[in-house]
Parts: sequence; C-alpha cells; structure tokens
Amino acid sequence: MVLKVDPRQLVGRVLPILRWSRSYNAETGIGDLIAGITVALTLIPQSIAYASLAGFEPQYGLYASFAGSFVYAVMGTCPQINIGPTALLSLLTFTYTNGTNPDFAILLCFIGGIIQLIAGIVQLGFLVEFVSLPVVSGFTSAAAITIASSQIKGLFGLKFNAETFISTWGGVFHHIRQTKMEDTLLGLSCCIVLMGMKALKDIRLKDPQDEKGRRKTVILQRSFWFAGVSRNAVVVVLASVIAYFVHQDKEDPLILTGNITPGLPTPQPPPFQTTVGNTTFYAGEMFAHLGSGLLVVPLVGVISNVAIAKAFSKGRTLDATQEIVALGACNIIGAFFHSFPVNGSFTRSAVSDASGVKTPAAGFYTGIIVLLTLSLLTPYFYFIPRAALAAVIVCAVLHMVDIAIIKRLWHTSRLDLIPLLGTFVCSLVLGVEIGLGCGVAIDVLLLLYYHSRPPLDVAFVDDGMLPPHYSVQPIGGLHFASAEKVRSRLIALRTSKTSIDPVTTDIRLENFTVVPNGAVGNGTIHQHVVKSSNILVIHCGALFRLDYTFLQSLKMLVQEWSLSGRVIWCDANPLIKEQLKSVIQNPLFCDTDDLAVFLVEITTATQTGNSSDTQL
Repeated sequence: MVLKVDPRQLVGRVLPILRWSRSYNAETGIGDLIAGITVALTLIPQSIAYASLAGFEPQYGLYASFAGSFVYAVMGTCPQINIGPTALLSLLTFTYTNGTNPDFAILLCFIGGIIQLIAGIVQLGFLVEFVSLPVVSGFTSAAAITIASSQIKGLFGLKFNAETFISTWGGVFHHIRQTKMEDTLLGLSCCIVLMGMKALKDIRLKDPQDEKGRRKTVILQRSFWFAGVSRNAVVVVLASVIAYFVHQDKEDPLILTGNITPGLPTPQPPPFQTTVGNTTFYAGEMFAHLGSGLLVVPLVGVISNVAIAKAFSKGRTLDATQEIVALGACNIIGAFFHSFPVNGSFTRSAVSDASGVKTPAAGFYTGIIVLLTLSLLTPYFYFIPRAALAAVIVCAVLHMVDIAIIKRLWHTSRLDLIPLLGTFVCSLVLGVEIGLGCGVAIDVLLLLYYHSRPPLDVAFVDDGMLPPHYSVQPIGGLHFASAEKVRSRLIALRTSKTSIDPVTTDIRLENFTVVPNGAVGNGTIHQHVVKSSNILVIHCGALFRLDYTFLQSLKMLVQEWSLSGRVIWCDANPLIKEQLKSVIQNPLFCDTDDLAVFLVEITTATQTGNSSDTQL
C-alpha cells in the first residue's frame, strides 16, 4: 500500500506562512508592527541579561534573538510566541557548558535542534506527555530560585565562581564582607523600579462621562501599559546613563559589562572542533562533555514551547507536531549565527498578546530591530551595569515560582505532591538537570504504582434474583505490574468459606460491595450477612487489553478457582476472547442477557454433583 501525500498540503503544513499570508492586509500589518516593536523592547535587554546568565558576552544574547524570530515567523503557528533566549534554557546552557567556550553552546543548540526536528517529524511529541505538570512545576520553580540566586552576587557586586544553588549561597555568605555598596544600591533600586513599572500596566482607570475625558483616559491607560511592558529597556538605559556619568577611569564605582564585539555575526557551520586554553576538543569529546544536555535541553525547550502554545491557543486546535518542528528549525538555523539554545518565552508571548498581535509576522519586525541593535548600538553596551542586568533577570523569573499549585494539589490529588516536592528539592540540591531526571523517575514509579492497583470493583451478589456469586468489574487495561496483586485478591475470595475478612483477603473496603437480599451496602462488611460462593463472574465490558504476564496470572487464577468452582467471562470483546482462549481451555463466555441462565445452570449442576471445572 502506497501512502499518498498531497505535496501542496504538506508544504502548507510545514510553512504556515503560505496560509495566513493570503489574507494579510494593512490593518493586520500595523497590529504586528506594534507587537513586534513592543516585544523587541522586552527581548533586547532580556537577551543581554540571559547571555550573562549563560556565561557568555552580551552579543551572544542578541545573536540568539533574531534568527529564531525570522524562522518562527515562517514556520510557527501561534502568533503570540517569540523565540529567543529564556532564563531556563540559559541556566541549562550554563550548566552544561560552564568552563568551556561559546562553541559548545552553539553545538548544543545545533544538535538539540536536530533532535527536536526529528522528534517532530516522527511524531514523538507524545513523549512530552510523560512529564507530568507537577514535575514541570517543581522543575521550573526550582530553576527560577536557582536563577535568582545566581544573580545575588551581581546585585551585591560580588565576584566568585559558583554553579549550583547551594554553592552560590555558600559563596554569598563567604564573600558578604566584599559587598560593593554602589552596585547593591543600584541593583536594589532597579528591582524596585522594575516591580513598580510592572504594576503600572495593571492599573485600571475609571471611565469619565464625557467623550474628551474618555480619550484622555485611554491615552493615559495605554501610556501606563506601554511603560509597564518596556520596563526592562527603560531600566537598562537609565542605569547605563547613570553608569556613564559616574564612571571613573582609574577606579570604577560600578561593575560594567565592558567591551563587546560589535556588528552582525558571520554565518558559518556549527563548530565540531574547538580549542579551550591549550586543549583541543574534537566532536566526540564535545559530545561527551555536553552529555545528557543533548537530551535535557531540547526536551525542556519542547515542553515549554508546547505549554506556551497551548496557553495562547484560545480554543483553536494546536498542531503540537508543527510547533516542535518549528522550534527545531529555529535552533538549527540559529546555530549558523552563533546562537545558544532558544525557545518560546511566556513573558514575551504575554506582551505580544497584550500588544494586539495578529500573525506570526510580528517576528519579522522583532528580528529586524535586533539586527539594527547589533549593527548600531553594541558600542554603547559597555556602560550597562551588571547589577542592572541581574535585577532584570531576578524580576523576570520571580513569577515562575508556582506556590499556588501546592494548595490545588492538596485539595485534588495529594499524591502528586510527591513528584512536585521531589523534583523541587532534587533540582535545588543536585542541580536542575538531575532534578528533572529524578522527577521523571518519580513519575514512572507512581505510574507503576497505579498500574499495580488497577480499579477493580469486587461485589458479592446475593439479591434473591440470581444465585449467589462474586462479581468483578476490571476497568481499562490489566498489565504485568498488577498481575499478582489482582490474582491474590480473587483467590482470597475462593479460600474464604463462610465469610469475608477484609484484613486477611486484602480487599479494600472502598472497593468491596455486598448485595444482600436486594439491598446494596458499600464500604461495610458484616460477617453474619456475607456468604461464600464458588462462582466468579468477571465482567469484561470495560476491559480493552491484557498483557502476557497478566494472562499467565489469569491462567493460574482459573486453575485454582476451578478446584471447587467456576469462572465466567461476561461481555468480553473479540480481542479479549482471543487472548483468553490462547491460555485457557474452553473458557465460559456469556453476555449480560445470558448471565442469569448460566448462573442457574452452573448452580444446578453443582447441587446435583455434576460440576466440571473450567478446563485448562
């Protein structure tokens, strides 16, 4: 069978710009232009700060900002998303490339993009769903605290090397006496101004009655909003002006960014060989040094990007596969322009949405502004204080700490607090990359725990209408993890002669129902009303899969139960029947309508001494 693919449909899916550009007009263009400029005012100071967080010179943040904007405008599906440096990926980049040079980060960007592209092409996006929301929340909260902690030394004007949360705070306490008062005052002032300007965009003015007053209110409201979204650029510019006037040639009162390489980056293939000091690293050695980062970085990028796209989809169907492909292309092409790993930013996406963005074309305008900045403004970055960049980073990541989720999980699913807190603590103590792995491992263990205790409603039916029997209703799929647990519970029913003891038979009260004389009691077992039966009815209507291990367990169950009773399989679908026939000889199948007849015949045969066991 040959799979027919319409080339035009395939190209239209890979390049969404071919669809939305047909209806592009001046009104849409103006909305995208405003959004693109507004996002650029947020992106440029953030990218400079995130380059510092990743351990590189400021220009590398700008290198990572324009290629993704252009590529996503062509291949992206969510108008609000802006691709560029983010705090989380910058921290991970620093974790895996610290002590090397930018070539390692560029190679990480390239290989990570290839992995993302392959994952999108072969439809592996579903693997992201195996990382639960509590793990993602614990990981991002710990990463935010780690990022904010790493900037404390910048706020206080301290100089020491630290990589982890614990080593950072240890260094702060060890060097606290070396605090530079000028940097501290400037950094804290920048934080206060940033928080205050952020509150401006949330101010809501009352509408006056007259038309003229309304116009003034609208203008004032929009001015507040614009001041709020451009706060990073305003603070960095003001701090640079202050640093310029207080700068002294012999003794700098503030720690400045210093000289950076001006101009646009020269396009070239990603480096597969580099030199750090007197040591030359070849491709294999570079890959070995990056290690798990080759998987962790693209995975985190995909999780974040898909989550942002879902948040801003506004009810539209999200093509998650295309989002993964687009992100991979952004990283691959960005690597040719000296970019480190990038993904979508929730903060910038929210700014774009509030700016009235219409299509992904806003990325073109943002990218152009970044290119102009690289061409014209890089010499002026010399006077940007490190304390101001640290303040930008700290204020940008504070909202990533999700405290409210603890209350929500406490009221809805307390067991999910385990992966949340486990991921959070491991990320802080062992590092964010190991913490994410620990969180996924905890998720897998919990998943196995749930599979080992599948929903299994067990009832003893003695309602006067049907002969007494045990009724079992499994739900979903039964797998190897629960095989022995389920078999031992059902065998315990057969071994109890006159009554059911919930302690010795391992039947949880909430799952055991007694139906005596037409009355239903759930959760309470009275020994004097519960009788014994040698008939087990397994209702298979809600059962869709049995794995091999569980089938072998059922075979042993039937063997043991058939020593003195019978097992009936009710409402089994064709697949379940075929699986059961492969391990059990002559199993008894029936429908719900025929169950009463089966039970009467089996009970009569038992009473007349002609009860043959289910044959295996």
